[in-house]
Amino acid sequence: MNVSIYVPATSANLGPGFDCMGIALDLWNEIHATPADDLQIEIDGVGADTLPRDDTNLVIRCMKMMYERAGEPFHGVHLRMVNHIPVAAGLGSSAAALVGGLLAANHFLDSPFTSAQILRIAVEDEGHPDNVAPAFLGGAVLAYLEDHVVTHVNLPIRDNLTFVAVTPKFPLLTETARGVLGDHVARADAIFNVAHASFLTAALTTGNLPLLRRSLADRLHQDARKHLIPGFDAVYAASQRAGAIGTVLSGAGPTLLAVVEAGAPAQAVAQAMVNAFEQTGSTAVARILPPTTMGAHVHMKAQRTPHGAR
Repeated sequence: MNVSIYVPATSANLGPGFDCMGIALDLWNEIHATPADDLQIEIDGVGADTLPRDDTNLVIRCMKMMYERAGEPFHGVHLRMVNHIPVAAGLGSSAAALVGGLLAANHFLDSPFTSAQILRIAVEDEGHPDNVAPAFLGGAVLAYLEDHVVTHVNLPIRDNLTFVAVTPKFPLLTETARGVLGDHVARADAIFNVAHASFLTAALTTGNLPLLRRSLADRLHQDARKHLIPGFDAVYAASQRAGAIGTVLSGAGPTLLAVVEAGAPAQAVAQAMVNAFEQTGSTAVARILPPTTMGAHVHMKAQRTPHGAR
């Protein structure tokens, strides 16, 4: 039985929701898999020249992890990856590979793991739920892992919002961006983020745009990370002048994510941000991405039996 897995891009944190909030966006990676006795990997699209085609590939690593948890041997797979999510850009490419690999393996194992178990495995492997939860569930998600249980809630998003993701053409590894964060935060900063994450939850669910504009501020990670992205302040300012409601670092970066009112000039915001990056010496790509309420999903297709075979 062949299986195809489709997993959306995600943007983590959304400003103050550090490590616990994220949103699925309408940009998809595809994994097409066929069980086999050897390993073959074909990669189209993003990462075709750089991603590994052996068992160090993240999709394969996650499939093997699921087989090990199920107590079953992993013999191999023929894999075709069609990637549209940029790699090491803060749009959840690793979460997409992780979730896709887990779902493919669970399918080939005849689904021994429940959806809740798969989500927990994904969060424990990733270390935080802000990308894998919306990749798996779709929509905007608030999630937290405690005592091996993922508590999560989907936040209903009003249809008056869209997002502009602008990605400069240089990678920024999550490990690098996490390395600049301190182990302790001031009490005032913790209170600030708790308040603003709460306001953000209310603004997203009610569509209150003035509240949303005020709720995207952060004191836990963005200021510490923005020096890793040349032109951050200029791009942020350009997005605001062009009419964005607010602009945040997407995950660990380097993508900046502008929140735009639907029907407003998203293209103008995108162009202003691209121009600002170019003025600081960086080429950037803009994508206008509506949120998607659909998370990772599986399509199954029976293998054809050759004519005359028994």
